[in-house]
Amino acid sequence: MEQKDFPCYFIAGDNASLKAQKYYLRLFRLDLILMCIASIATIYSFNEIELRKYIYYVVFFSIAGALITSLILKVKRYEDIWYRGRALAESCKTLTWRYVTCSEFFENTLTASEAKKRFISRIKEISNQFQDISKELKSKDVCKNIITDKMIENRLLPVEEREKIYLKERVEDQLRWYSTKSELNKKKYSKWFWIVIILQIITLICAFLLIENPESNFNWVSVLTTFSASGLSWLQVKNYQENKEAYLTATSELNLILADYESLDKSQTNREIEFSKFVLDAENAMSREHTMWLAQKRK
Repeated sequence: MEQKDFPCYFIAGDNASLKAQKYYLRLFRLDLILMCIASIATIYSFNEIELRKYIYYVVFFSIAGALITSLILKVKRYEDIWYRGRALAESCKTLTWRYVTCSEFFENTLTASEAKKRFISRIKEISNQFQDISKELKSKDVCKNIITDKMIENRLLPVEEREKIYLKERVEDQLRWYSTKSELNKKKYSKWFWIVIILQIITLICAFLLIENPESNFNWVSVLTTFSASGLSWLQVKNYQENKEAYLTATSELNLILADYESLDKSQTNREIEFSKFVLDAENAMSREHTMWLAQKRK
């Protein structure tokens, strides 16, 4: 299933989250860059008063720009919209897959009308939980279908076909995503960690050189200290280490659930019941990963 095949609130929440994430990270990065520029401007202590004045102008406007950027981040609440939008989208996605696969609360014993009523009711409950970001959702997204033709089409398929679709488009796709993200976060954490360590070592060397040459007009210590602090701030906002562990845990748990389901002798069991239970377990595992991610981001 493609994005357009999911409910309108999934699309709206997903788009709002991605947009807020983009603005938040760009502004946060700009804030750090401006502070670094202000620090770089003070490397050399000029004797000429006129040159010093220009340098102070650079420092002043860089810090003023950083302050304005920080205020924008606070007022616009991009970080909250990012998290809440993602939570809205993931909640709708989980509910959609349960509806499509005829899992718990949307069993295929229900009439089409009753299943639709239950789904719309649950979507309404979810949308009410996220009223705080309703103004961030695009009207063109919210106006789309709550139950799409593709959802209805897949729901009416035999259990064997629903199973194939769910395994390929949900479980296997999510496993690949978790695995890729886990490795990517591991590499990025290692890269930024060593960048910070190297910067701190260079800072220590520069501090020693200043002790040996106190008359020097060059002072790299404050610059490198700012760079190191910026690197640590970036590590904190991106949560590379925590994300890696969360994705690895989710990969392991989801893979075990899949292996347990595949080990069943489906010819000897009620396939519909077993498949419904598998979907519920898999969706709960993926929901736990997202809950952990959200909790880490909220720290």
